[in-house]
Amino acid sequence: MITLIVARDRNGAIGRDGDIPWDIREDMKSFQRETLGGAIIMGRKTWDSLPVKPLARRLNIVVSSQQVDAEHVATSVRDAIRIASDLGYSRIYGIGGAGIYAEMLPRADRLMLSEVATEVTDADTYFPSVDLDDWRLVGTRRFEGASPDCELREYLRKG
Repeated sequence: MITLIVARDRNGAIGRDGDIPWDIREDMKSFQRETLGGAIIMGRKTWDSLPVKPLARRLNIVVSSQQVDAEHVATSVRDAIRIASDLGYSRIYGIGGAGIYAEMLPRADRLMLSEVATEVTDADTYFPSVDLDDWRLVGTRRFEGASPDCELREYLRKG
């Protein structure tokens, strides 16, 4: 199963100056719990932004045409998915950035969208437009006490 996992603001913003523009600890804990034991696919800028590399207890695959100091590097999302599958991973996650999300969206079976109740006016990175009519909402979880407010919505592709 291919899942895209992302936190976005009301306008779809996911980044500013190479970083996530909010710090919602419960959302980060949810990300960790969800992705443990799975394969995570990310672009080079997302890899570079990680404070600790690689993310532990996950297969980290970086998609880049440049030289990257990572154990698993692929030149395309298709190759990254193949690497994960060949290594026996059935849970594959796209974790950013925008180009990775855009390329993986047509292949995704599941979306985990953390909807952050804010607007980042100086954002420079956005989640691609997604028609939620193609998806079925299967669960929601509000992160109590989060600032700004945040709700995780899980969708499965229809059909």
